[in-house]
Amino acid sequence: MPDASAIAETTALDTTLVASLLLHPSRRALLVLDATGRVLASNERARTLIDPEMEAKLREALASAMAQLADHPGREVQYRHEQPGLTLDCLLRAVAGPDGGVRGYTVSLHNPEEAPDLAESPDRARWRFALENAQDGLWDWDAERGEVYRSGRCFTMLGYARDAFDGSFDSWQALIHPDDRPRVKVALHAHLAGERESYIVDYRVRDANGKWRWILDRGRAISWDHAGRPRRVVGTHTDIHDYKQIEAQLRERELILNQAQHVAHLGNWSWSPENDNLWWSDELYWIVGLPSSKPPPKFRNQRHLFTPESYARLHAASVALLKQGKPYALELVMLRPSGEQRVVQARGEAILDQDGRAQSLVGVIHDITEQRKAEETSRWRNDLLDRIAAMGRIGGFELLVETGELHWTDENYRIHGIEPGKPLRFEDTLPNYCPESAQKLQLAFRRMVAEQLDEQTADVCYVTPDDRRIWLRITGRLELRDGKPYRVTGLTQDITEEHEAGERIEQLAHYDTLTGLPNRFLFRERANEAIEVARRGGKPLALLFLDLDRFKNVNDTQGHEAGDLLLQEIAGRLRQCVRSSDLVGRLGGDEFLVLLREVARPEDAALVARKIIAAVGEPVALGGLDAQVGCSIGIALLGDNAPDLESLLRAADTAMYAAKDAGRNTFQFYNASFYERVQRRVTLEQELRQALARDEFHLAFQPTLSLRDGSVACIESLLRWRTASGELRSPAEFIPVAEECGEIIPIGRWVLAQACRQARLWHEAGLQFGRIAVNVSALQLRDPEFATHVLQACARERWPSDRLVLEITESALMRDSEVLRNTFDMFKANGITLAIDDFGTGFSNLGYLHRFPVRTLKIDRSFVSQMDQASNMLELTHAVVSLGHALGLGVVAEGVETENVLQLLRQQGCDEAQGYLFTRPLPGDEMATWLAAQA
Repeated sequence: MPDASAIAETTALDTTLVASLLLHPSRRALLVLDATGRVLASNERARTLIDPEMEAKLREALASAMAQLADHPGREVQYRHEQPGLTLDCLLRAVAGPDGGVRGYTVSLHNPEEAPDLAESPDRARWRFALENAQDGLWDWDAERGEVYRSGRCFTMLGYARDAFDGSFDSWQALIHPDDRPRVKVALHAHLAGERESYIVDYRVRDANGKWRWILDRGRAISWDHAGRPRRVVGTHTDIHDYKQIEAQLRERELILNQAQHVAHLGNWSWSPENDNLWWSDELYWIVGLPSSKPPPKFRNQRHLFTPESYARLHAASVALLKQGKPYALELVMLRPSGEQRVVQARGEAILDQDGRAQSLVGVIHDITEQRKAEETSRWRNDLLDRIAAMGRIGGFELLVETGELHWTDENYRIHGIEPGKPLRFEDTLPNYCPESAQKLQLAFRRMVAEQLDEQTADVCYVTPDDRRIWLRITGRLELRDGKPYRVTGLTQDITEEHEAGERIEQLAHYDTLTGLPNRFLFRERANEAIEVARRGGKPLALLFLDLDRFKNVNDTQGHEAGDLLLQEIAGRLRQCVRSSDLVGRLGGDEFLVLLREVARPEDAALVARKIIAAVGEPVALGGLDAQVGCSIGIALLGDNAPDLESLLRAADTAMYAAKDAGRNTFQFYNASFYERVQRRVTLEQELRQALARDEFHLAFQPTLSLRDGSVACIESLLRWRTASGELRSPAEFIPVAEECGEIIPIGRWVLAQACRQARLWHEAGLQFGRIAVNVSALQLRDPEFATHVLQACARERWPSDRLVLEITESALMRDSEVLRNTFDMFKANGITLAIDDFGTGFSNLGYLHRFPVRTLKIDRSFVSQMDQASNMLELTHAVVSLGHALGLGVVAEGVETENVLQLLRQQGCDEAQGYLFTRPLPGDEMATWLAAQA
C-alpha cells in the first residue's frame, strides 16, 4: 500500500498537471470541479467568461447533472445556460478514481454565437456515439506510416485498459494465438493482393487474464497509391467468443444426437413445400439403404422405397398432413435397394405459418425391424417356455414378503391341483403340505428373510385336493428393495416321478434285490454308525461273517431259481435269530454279515452263532424237495486288534475260513493266524513301493464295443504287475494296498501317461477307436492338483483331452468337497468325461450323477453274468439301463461272456458292452493287431 507521503505526492502531481493543462490556449472555457461541485481550477477563458454570480447559477443548474453522473459515471451530460445577452453550451463529464468512485468533474463551456465552429455537428456526434458505444472495436491502419489506430473497445473487450498498447501493427499481432497467425496472415495478404474483396478471419487473442478469446476480424482497404499498394485499411474487431462456445456446444450436441439416432436407429427428415427442398439425416440414409453422398429422392419419387400397401397409407397420410396439418404415426414396411425389408415407425408433423399454412414438414423414421424380430422371438420363446413348463411340470411363483401374498403361474396352479386364478397366501397353502415339509418350507422362508440368503431349495411333499401325494422341488430367490427383503421369486417343479425313481434306485443301490437285506455298502454305513456308538458308550460289539456250506450243490442240482429261494429263506431265518437292534446284511453270493450290538461277553456272540447254525441247518422245502445247507461263521470282536469295520471284516473273514478248515458248519473266533495276512500285506506294500522304479508294471487293454454298430467306442487301460521274481500279482490284491499306502498317486500318473501315449500311437497308426479309459482311485481325486496333472499328461503325450474317460467308483463321489467340485469343473471344461465303474454295487446318489460330468454307467459284471440265470438280475440290469438313459447317460455292461447275455443287453437297449466274449485284456501291440482286424 502507498504511504501518506506517496499519496500526497501523487495528489500534488495531479494538481500540477491539471494546472499545466489549463495553461494551454483554448477557445473553450474549462473548469475542474471537486466531488461537491466546488471549482478547483480553470483556464484563462473560464476566468474571463464566468464571474462569481454566473458560477453560483451554474453550480445550481449543474447540481442535477452531477447527481446523475454520480450514479452513471460513464455518461456525458449536456446543458445550455441562457441569460440576457449570453448563451453557453455546457458539457459535463465525471472523473473516476482507481476505486471507480467519482472524484470530481470537468466542464467545458463555449458561446455558440462567438464560436459556432466549436459546436459538434449532429453527424459527428452520431459517429462519436456509435464509436464509443459500439460492441465492436474499430481499427484504422495507415500502411504508409505503419500506425494503427484502435478504438478503446478493441482493448476493453479483452479486459485491457484503453491505452494498454501502442499504435504499432506488431503489438496486436503479439496477442494472436501462434496457431492462428498463419491463417490471419494468409487472409490479410489475399485481400491486399486483390484476391479477395474484403478481409475477414476469426482467431484467438490473449485477454488480460491470460486466456484465449475468439474475435472476428473484418476490414477493407479504402485507399491505394499509384502503384496499387494499399495506403489505408479500416476494419472492426467483434467479440465472438460466446458464439464460438455455443457453436462448440451445438457441434457436440449434434454429434450426440447423431450417435443417439444411430444407436436408436432413428432418422429424421424435413421438407419445404415452397422450394421442394428435402433433407435427410445420415441415419435415415442408412435405414433406407441409400448412399448419403447423393441427394434424397423427392417425395413424389419415393414409391420404390415402400411396399405398395405401405406407400399407399403413407401417401394418404402425407396429403392430409400437407393440406390439413394432421400429424400421422404409421408402421410401414420399407424396401431397401437390396430387396431387404425393414419395418419402420413413421411420424410426420407440419410447421404452420401465421396463416395456418404448412411452411415445412418434419418427421422421423424409426427402424424397429430388430425390435419386431425380438418381439416375435420373445413370443415364440414364451410360448416355447410355456410348453416346456407344461411338459416338465415346472411352475413359477412370486411371494411378497411383507404381505405374504402369493402369485402362481397357471402351470403352478395345475401342478397343485388348484383352479388357476384363485387368490393365495403363503400361510394358507401350508396345511396342504406334509407336516415335515410344511415345517421345512417355513424354516427356509424365515432363514432367507432373516439372513437375506440369495437362494434356497427344498424338496417337499404336497397333498393335492384329490388326495394325491406329490413331491415338489421349490427353489426361491430373494429380491431386495432399498436394502430390505421385498419378494421371493422362483420355480416349482413336480419331481414325483424322479422321487419315486430315486426311491427305487435307493432300494436297488442299498438293498439286496434278492433277500431285501442291506447290501454290503448300506451294511458298512450302518455298521460304522454302530461302531461309533459302541466306542462312545464303551459297549462291546461283535461281527459275524457267514458263508453257506454246500450252497453250490443246491444251485447245481436244483437250479439257480431254487438257490435264490434258499437264500431268501436263509435271510428270513437270520432276522429271526437276532434282535431288532442288530444288523443283518448280505455281502454277496452266499455270504452274510451279522452285527451284534452290546455284546456283554464273547460267549453271547457264540450263543447267537450256534442259534444261527441251528436255524440254517433246518431243511428248506424247494419245489417239493428238501434242501439242507449249513454255514461256517467267523466271529470278530471290536477291540484293539479290530478297532474299525475294515479290520473287523478282515478278522471275521479270517475266522470264517478257519471255521471251514475246522470242518464247516461251525464257528470260530478270530485268532493269531490273522498275523500272517498282515505280514503278507506289509511285504506287498514294500514291494509295491519299488515296483514303479523297477519298471515292473505294464498295461493291458480291453475294448468296449458299441451295440449299435459294433465300433470300438472305448478302450479300457488295465494295470498289471509282474514282480522281479516273475510272479503276476492280482490287481484286486495290490491296488487296495496301493491306495492305503499312497502309492496309487505316482502309479496312477504313470498309468495315465502310458495310456495316453499308447492311444496316440494307435491313432497315428490309423487304428479306429473312440476314447481311452483310465481307472482312477478315490485317493487320486482328493489331490487338489490331480486335474492339472491329467491335463498336463494329455498335453505332454499329445492326446486330446476330450478323448479321455476316467473310470471311478460310486464311493469316490461320496466324499463331496470343494476340491472334488473344482477338479470335475476342470474336467468338464476340457471335455474329460467320467464313467461310474461297477455301478449298482455301491452307494448311488442321483444328485452326484447330475452335478458331475458323468457320461457313462458301467453295470457291474456280477449283475451281467447272472442276467440269463436270475430274473431279478435281468430286471436289475434293465432298471440300470433305464435309469442311465433317463439321466442322459450311456450304459456299458461289463463281463459279457456269452452271446445269450449279449442279446439280452441289446434287447434292454444297453449302449456298449465289454468282456471276454469280444477279447481278453491284451498288451498294446496285440490290441493294435486286434483293432486292425476290426477295420
